[in-house]
Amino acid sequence: MLAEMIQHWRTPAPVWVKAMGYVRESIALDHRHRRRQAGWASHLEACKDLIRRAAEDLQSYERCVVLGSGHLLDIPLTDLATRFRRVELVDLVHPLAVRARTRGLGNVHLVEADISGAARAVFDLAEGPAPEPAPDEALVQGADMVISANLLSQLPLLLLNRLESHAPWITAEDRLAFARSLVDHHLALLQHQAGRVCLISEVLRLFHDNERPIDKADPLFGAAILYEGEEWWWDIAPRPELAKDYDVRLRVLGIPDLAAAPQARYCRNTTLAAP
Repeated sequence: MLAEMIQHWRTPAPVWVKAMGYVRESIALDHRHRRRQAGWASHLEACKDLIRRAAEDLQSYERCVVLGSGHLLDIPLTDLATRFRRVELVDLVHPLAVRARTRGLGNVHLVEADISGAARAVFDLAEGPAPEPAPDEALVQGADMVISANLLSQLPLLLLNRLESHAPWITAEDRLAFARSLVDHHLALLQHQAGRVCLISEVLRLFHDNERPIDKADPLFGAAILYEGEEWWWDIAPRPELAKDYDVRLRVLGIPDLAAAPQARYCRNTTLAAP
């Protein structure tokens, strides 16, 4: 606990970003990965492999933008830095280890930005409805490749927590509609890019007891990724990580080239698949 407190204090971030919990969640993810490193390995390697293949045969290798770079657990940074003249890692929090790792890479740049386009507005909200997300298109405009990996379902979470605790006048129904709008705006941002877009996202959250599915959850709040790609399971939280009597498994969709992907034949997040 003391080590995490020191890490929280040392991690550079604006006061409001820390107050929203972004640094705390970043540190928690790092420690969760350390505990589950072996179980996460196949998922993280699948992400890196898909990104490497997505970066093949581009017409230009001037600029690559990674949205939600985090701890770079799922990003093949060395490969990207070798291929592209400029790599931009975009996130609200850049962990200390990432800052140290990228310090010697002259073509890798850390960009501190709110990818959701709504976090600061939610933090400042004192009355009225939830704000309309306004992602900054300049973050990705003109990029030869844009990567959104394991980010889409995470965008609404801390914002929902803030609304629930600090904006009690906003109904649960309106909070869920706001979460859906965050997902929709991010997908729209990706779909309007001229460069290649690589998207990796969970599309189904499954709770199971090793013998049968117990329950499911829609991680995209009713939105749907209407394209086909590669799919695999991620055993993100075997018991007792989140609970002592069930495991959590994610169905992950990876699309190396969003513009070239065929349309999906079914809605993944309404299908309760077996583990």
